[in-house]
Amino acid sequence: MKKTILIVTLTLIVCSLFSQNLKRRASLGAALININDSIAKVNNLKNNEGCIINSISENSSAKQLKLEVGDVIQQINNKKILDRKDLISMISTLKENDTVKIIITRKGKENTINGQLLGAKLDNYSYADVIYSEVPFEKGFLRNIIIKPKGNGKFPVVFFVQGYNCASIDNMGESHPYEKILMGLVQKGFAVCKVEKPGMGDCDGTKACREIDFKTELLAFDAAYNVLNTFDCIDTSKIYIFGHSMGGIIAPLMTTKIKPRGIAVYGTVTRSWFEYFVEQMRIQNFIMGEDYVQNDSAFNTRLQLCYDFMINKKTPKQLNENPAFKTQWEYVEPDLIMDRNYLYWQQLQDYSMINGWKNYDGKVLSIWGECDFVAFSRYDHELIAEISNKYHPGNGVFITIPNCDHAFTRVDNMKHAAEKWSDWSYRSKNFNSEIINVLVDWMQKLN
Repeated sequence: MKKTILIVTLTLIVCSLFSQNLKRRASLGAALININDSIAKVNNLKNNEGCIINSISENSSAKQLKLEVGDVIQQINNKKILDRKDLISMISTLKENDTVKIIITRKGKENTINGQLLGAKLDNYSYADVIYSEVPFEKGFLRNIIIKPKGNGKFPVVFFVQGYNCASIDNMGESHPYEKILMGLVQKGFAVCKVEKPGMGDCDGTKACREIDFKTELLAFDAAYNVLNTFDCIDTSKIYIFGHSMGGIIAPLMTTKIKPRGIAVYGTVTRSWFEYFVEQMRIQNFIMGEDYVQNDSAFNTRLQLCYDFMINKKTPKQLNENPAFKTQWEYVEPDLIMDRNYLYWQQLQDYSMINGWKNYDGKVLSIWGECDFVAFSRYDHELIAEISNKYHPGNGVFITIPNCDHAFTRVDNMKHAAEKWSDWSYRSKNFNSEIINVLVDWMQKLN
């Protein structure tokens, strides 16, 4: 009994010690666009380096620093800014109240602006309480965020595992599909937990997201999940994991100290990553409009590249000896392929998602959007439920959502989804809310 009390006491002390380690990330609060030839000419710029301010938010760092629409940002803290991506990357390394020196060109003249940066806006809702917490990870901390319905008591919780992108999930904005899903769940009586990937948002002392491998990302989600029992607002007998895209691969592979009541996934892959890549080269390229004969003639080269990468574990430097490598893969020297460290993708091949689903003996919901041209395989999603029912009879459920693409957008078919993939205006206005109804219905039946 004394040992138990000691452990609980130590846990409370540790939580207290770790509660103030993360500073709020800085935010500029300005919409930015890259410089092109015409913008450079109008602003008397020597080249296309930098980015121009298109709009400024109220109560923002940009407003406080007296930046103006039309200013061209060219340096921050003596670091040259080449484009919008460069600026975002630079700001992401800064924290609230950090001093900043910005060199701009305003109406053809160079100006230097000095001041302090404000922190990014916090998640805030009239119908929910938000708990900003943190999780020790490696030599630093991950930002962990719990959002729950207003009021006291214990709530069932959905632990969210997002897709592969390196992007913050803090204060995503009301038009983001993740935001719509998670807040839809909160309004139905569920708490939600979301965690930043290493290096994103407020995280500190961790490697950058684009530097880590798949194993590290998996361990980060493990770490965040395994502290859910330290929150008195969470009913630990009713924890659900919801994985989207890559999150659907991670979910059954997680090492959980508290068994989740159920795992739901959407838009994911079940067979090996090599198999997915090979099939993707056929199906997805056709949907995106590539000529059938052109696809067929290039297939053997693409297949060899994929085999060398996934199976033979060749490095980007070795793959780059093939002239087709740069044209077929999103490669940025020295280590990035498709915006992640190349080891991230290679390690995926070493995991068996089928074994992961076999080993999980809880309830399973596999959801496939019929217009998903990214996770295009209905079979893979059916297979998840089949594996669950094979080894744990009655546990697996497969559901399809008509007119729904990978990003939860309402579309007519896969081709329409591909056409609207980069049309953020269309996507923000055509969210398919059926995903919320399907998740809530399944979880309520389990409760």
